[in-house]
Order: sequence, then structure tokens, then C-alpha cells
Amino acid sequence: MRTFAHDTALPGGKYELGDIDPEGTARREAYEEIGLPIDRNKVRKLCILDPFLTGNSLTVTPVILLITDYTLTPLLNPAEVSLLFSMPLASFLHSRPSKIPSFQYSIFHRLASIPPGTIESIPPPPPIAYAEDEGQVSWKEGKFYGYRDVKWGEGMVRMHRFLTGRESNGVKPVYGLTAAILIKTATVAYNRCPDFAVMAPGQKSMEERIEFEIRHVQSPLRRALEAEEFCDERREDKDVKAKL
Repeated sequence: MRTFAHDTALPGGKYELGDIDPEGTARREAYEEIGLPIDRNKVRKLCILDPFLTGNSLTVTPVILLITDYTLTPLLNPAEVSLLFSMPLASFLHSRPSKIPSFQYSIFHRLASIPPGTIESIPPPPPIAYAEDEGQVSWKEGKFYGYRDVKWGEGMVRMHRFLTGRESNGVKPVYGLTAAILIKTATVAYNRCPDFAVMAPGQKSMEERIEFEIRHVQSPLRRALEAEEFCDERREDKDVKAKL
């Protein structure tokens, strides 16, 4: 993405004319960036998460897809993607990788060739150096998981960061919006909360933050809604919420 070039991010982008819904946008962008088939029968939709607010006051609607065909080969668009890798979804529920089941597996292992039950029978991996407070990841010092609380509007927002183990090759950690989406996805998928605090003390909910942006006359989100005739100061608040 032009706005956050070279960041570690999920496939995705902005709505374009011809996209029938958020799922259509997500599938088109994934096809253009990594060659994921658009066919809705070949790659099934699991769910659509509630919108997230970005640092530049736009909303992102995550669409969760399920790949069951392990013969698919990614086709990277060099103009947009330089590297594709995966991490276990459970990674985003843990502050230390020693607690993550099957942490040693990656996208390059063809799961179809592994006998059923094999992964479940593998004991948890031993503690890894960078799982500790003073550990290291390649040539960079730091913990697997970290965060910082930043000023956002009238309050604070917690920005999460997960190291990938690829930092020595120039890969940036999973951070910010991408981390927030993956934490939420893992929370829904495993029906459990992370072992770390997701929100900063006093942090407003995503719904409250989006509502604040809508009320803020100068925000990009407010201007976009006005351009689409979704927002009118003369309407009552309940009408605006119903329309959204």
C-alpha cells in the first residue's frame, strides 16, 4: 500500500467501482496482490469482522477466507508485494512463542502430506530466546510481543507488535492495524482472550472511536460520509447510526 509502504500487512485495499461488497473488494485485492483465486467456491468466506479504524481515519472491514486447497501457489505482484509468509494464528493470543502450539510450522509445509493427528501430538516447542524479556530476535533486541500506548483523539490506544523472526532479512514486525485485526481474528477463531491486555487503560471501544471520527467535522471519515450523503448535521444521531 502506498500509505504504509514496506510494512508487514494483510492483503487488501480500497473499494473500487465494480466491487459488489466488502468481500468482493477483499477478493479482488487478494487476487491482484498474491494471486488468490476469486472463485467463492474455491476459497470460502468464513465471516466478516466489524470495521476497524485506521490511523488516517478510514475504516477497514476484515474479510476472513478459508483456504483448503493446499496446491494453490501464490503469485506475487512485484509492484505491491515483495514477500509472503505466514504465522500460526494462535501466535496473536500469546506474549511468548513457547506457549504457541506448532510454532515451528509455516506456510511452506504442505499440511495435506502430514498424517492426521500428527501436529496435535507434537509437544510444545522449548522456550525460545526472544520469548524472554531480555531476549534477542536475529540482530535486533526485544521480546516476541510488545506494545505502546499512543494518543488517539480524546484518549489512548494500545498498538501491539509481534516479531516474526525474519527481522534480520528486513521484514518489519506485525504492528498496529494488522496486529489488531489478527488479534481479533484469533480471539474469534479460538473463542478465547489473549494472555495480554488488548486495550490501554481507559481506551474507548472501536465503535466509540468511529463515532468520534464521524462527529469530528475535519476528519477524513466524516468528509467521506458526507460525500456519500450518509452524514447530515441536520439528522438526529439515531438516524445517522441507523444509516451506518
